[in-house]
Amino acid sequence: MMQTPFISLLLFLFLLGVLMGITVILHRYFHWPSEQSRKFLHVSGGILSLFLPLFFHSHWWILAVTGIAFLLLLVTYLRNWMPAVHATNRHSLGSVLFPLPVYGCFLMAEYMQDYLYFWLPVSLLTFSDTAAETGGHLWGARTRSFFHGQKTMAGTLSFAVTAIVVNLCWLIGAANLPVQQVILLTVMLTLFCSLAELFTLHGWDNITIPATALLLLYLFR
Repeated sequence: MMQTPFISLLLFLFLLGVLMGITVILHRYFHWPSEQSRKFLHVSGGILSLFLPLFFHSHWWILAVTGIAFLLLLVTYLRNWMPAVHATNRHSLGSVLFPLPVYGCFLMAEYMQDYLYFWLPVSLLTFSDTAAETGGHLWGARTRSFFHGQKTMAGTLSFAVTAIVVNLCWLIGAANLPVQQVILLTVMLTLFCSLAELFTLHGWDNITIPATALLLLYLFR
């Protein structure tokens, strides 16, 4: 009974190792700036995480996957071993914190018996949070900035635009809801998760964005 989940655990850890290896190669040999290489790991690791419910049906296995990933990222962060992932122009724990909301969202989804509570918040974290960082770098200098330049209006708007798409896709595709409720939830999720992204600094938006999405889904789903 445990053989298949254990094999899946090894597979996901192997794939995570491959993604981290590619990230290091992109940074070291293809001279990608660390901001770009860590974005690659953020998105690719997030996409990999979205497949977890297809292979595991108990949060204990997810705890094993995310716990090992968290310890690996924490050790490399503390030891300065992976500048491709951890080196930034600002102090940020985002690269270390990422596995924690993945486990938290799966735990909530298991409790609610609805994987929408996993897929939607993790998708926001994977795609919309990355869009915020990308938009901030590309257009942030042309718009208003906040918190000594750590956040920009361009980044927040980039988050909001992609969040609308993410929310609509999951609420229409994975939730049996009337149109009015889909629109209401999309507006609320986009607004409050965008505010969470804007007002949370030093990478802690990796926690506050999915936490905000989980709370809103729980209250208004």
